[in-house]
Amino acid sequence: MSEYNTWQVVNTSPDPRTLGQWNSVATISNGYLGLKGNLAEQRDGYAPVTLINGVYDELDMFGLLRASAAERPYLDPRYFDTAGKSPAIANLPNPLDVRVSVGERELSLGRGEVHNFWQALDLTAGVYRYSFDFHDGGGRTTRIEMERFASLKHAHRVFMRYTLTPLDHEATLRVHAGISGTVRSNLTGERPFQVTQLWAWPPERCRMVAHLPARGHEVRLGVVNVLRRGGPPTELAGVTEHDSVYTRYVFQSPPRGQPICIERHVVLTCSEDLRHGLVADLEAELDAAGSQGFDAALAEQREAWHALWERCDVQIEGDDPAQLGLRFCLHHLLAAAPRFSDKLSVPVKLLTGEYYQGNTFFDTDLCIVPFYAFTQPQLARACLNYRWHGLRPAREVARSLGYDGAKLAWQAGPDGEECLGHWWRFTHTNIHINADVAYALVQYGRVTGDDAFMAERGVDLLVETARFFASRAAHDAAHDQYDLRDVTGPDEGHCGCTNDFHTNALAARNLRWAADVLADLACRNPSAYGAAAHRLALRADESAKWRQVAERLALLFDPQTRLFEQCAGFFTLRPAPANLLSTRPAGFVSLASYQALSQPDVLLALALLRAEFPPEVRRANWEYYRGKSLNLASMSYAINALAAADVGDVEEAYRNFIITTGMDLDEALTGRHDTHAGLHGTAAGGAWLAAVFGFGGVCLADDGLRLAPRLPPAWSGLRFKLVYQGVTLHVAIDREELAITAGGDQARDVQLTVAGQRVSLKAGQTRAVRYTRQA
Repeated sequence: MSEYNTWQVVNTSPDPRTLGQWNSVATISNGYLGLKGNLAEQRDGYAPVTLINGVYDELDMFGLLRASAAERPYLDPRYFDTAGKSPAIANLPNPLDVRVSVGERELSLGRGEVHNFWQALDLTAGVYRYSFDFHDGGGRTTRIEMERFASLKHAHRVFMRYTLTPLDHEATLRVHAGISGTVRSNLTGERPFQVTQLWAWPPERCRMVAHLPARGHEVRLGVVNVLRRGGPPTELAGVTEHDSVYTRYVFQSPPRGQPICIERHVVLTCSEDLRHGLVADLEAELDAAGSQGFDAALAEQREAWHALWERCDVQIEGDDPAQLGLRFCLHHLLAAAPRFSDKLSVPVKLLTGEYYQGNTFFDTDLCIVPFYAFTQPQLARACLNYRWHGLRPAREVARSLGYDGAKLAWQAGPDGEECLGHWWRFTHTNIHINADVAYALVQYGRVTGDDAFMAERGVDLLVETARFFASRAAHDAAHDQYDLRDVTGPDEGHCGCTNDFHTNALAARNLRWAADVLADLACRNPSAYGAAAHRLALRADESAKWRQVAERLALLFDPQTRLFEQCAGFFTLRPAPANLLSTRPAGFVSLASYQALSQPDVLLALALLRAEFPPEVRRANWEYYRGKSLNLASMSYAINALAAADVGDVEEAYRNFIITTGMDLDEALTGRHDTHAGLHGTAAGGAWLAAVFGFGGVCLADDGLRLAPRLPPAWSGLRFKLVYQGVTLHVAIDREELAITAGGDQARDVQLTVAGQRVSLKAGQTRAVRYTRQA
């Protein structure tokens, strides 16, 4: 029996770089809020991060651009002189602030010796703990222990327990426990809020109100401190300073070895809660959190997480390190999920950091929404509903560019608005975002059978994105084809190219899906079709136009080599020099003249649409493009894992899978050392895709769900659950056989293709199918 704990990630190194990394690793979140894992005793380094999903202000992101003599094709200097501040998620006051003094010395990690250091994130319940013994300059040793979690059941609540124990002294201990408004953005150093009110009465109850001027939000924070062990204190007072409020405890000469434990009930609320139907009174929430208490809240937390893991866990047999890495990824996907609102999605950094301004990218739609769709469909629907709300600003963007329909934001904020500055050409060249969202939407519809959402909101997304592509495509009369020019695909190294494969391949499907969904709606639900036609002002000739553009949209294919050219002229570029891939350039400018990619582009499209392209084509493109990517983006490794597994290169798929699951836990895997800025949410979603779609062989095709496993040699089994058309499917794969069981509560049979065989499952029935081993 292995003693390897696959439910807990642990760090025992207190060096500053590792602590910065673990600030992100140990983030606690619940979909409404996120609090990074900073140690309260670490005064230097990164500022504590407190986020509420969708609560933005503005930062000077343009000021972060470095001057350079190099040509940067992804920047548009026309907007430099008018660049202002950019919308960005706000780093809010820190409600976890605790400061300890031992005698006359403040307990600060940089001013003493740290022994027996340990910090861990319990994945079973989202509980973060750390402990260490601190030996100060006065020769005294004090033990610090902390644990905290963000409630999954109550959006606004966080619970914390803080314990200090004088191990070998009886010095006076002072503890300040409250809320600090001295924090700033880790990106620009700005403070995006103003503290407008703060008070502490009774002394154990601290409150602060902060105003975010750019968007007019008001954030209210409260902390109730409860002394559970030790004391009584010789002094207890509520203190307000310029930007801080705290409870001051003084313990005069406490006995050595006697713990002092303070339980902290934390509440955050915001004026934005009204938009999400989450309005909560700060004082009432503080009272309720206090009545519940830490232990009861923790029991409730464990129960909530247990229910999530029952539905969403993926079990790997025979490979504990891979199991731990995958569960770490799934934990943070579940923790950051938009469970309290259907008007927000998941930021690319989840709720673990301010980087990328807290924005939502296409990564969410392609890598995270599928996980939700197959395990927690209501969360996928929320993410797609967020995209529907983003149609209003998207229509404005399309009009400003001179096109029809809607151009969805490349980096979307809480209202779906574009948050990337116009000095980035990506705001108008990265149009594949439209088709990526359409892909996620169609996959969701196929997985869930949610006809109501598709008729009421999904069709709007498909029509408006199709309208944009139809008007954006330029007709080339000489070749009787349509081109998409001045575009940038997922490989951002070739900005402003023509006929990027990923963009065109998915845009063509986007156009067809829009026409198909309208035709299906007209046939099966005429009243819903009539409502959509009126709502969208449909013209009689639009569907035919979309099909025409889709049919003739250029895909640059060479039948001799079976290769798709990534974009026009790519095959004529110089081969990348031998040292280009090893030097890992920080920007994209050095890639533009080479057959080199920042991340896979053709391979991504083929992985998404693998049921539509012959195996020999997918293999030829894998062999050609696999060595051309510098893998500068975290999505790269998941794409590689999917593509390699698809063609049977399981060893290469496994290597990329391990990097995908482990890049935030072991930064040496990529050499990026950027986890301090936030976890790689794309990789977290990609890890599930690689495990279930790659090694589990799950594929959603026109004829339904297919499964064709290909396990890595080290794995003796793989188990997971899928919710398909409302039925929970239990999938168990070993080295030679796949067994699938249909949940016992569905009203109809489920049709599947398993290892090439058509299978029909009734409620409660299990079918076992032998498959050909590919590894």
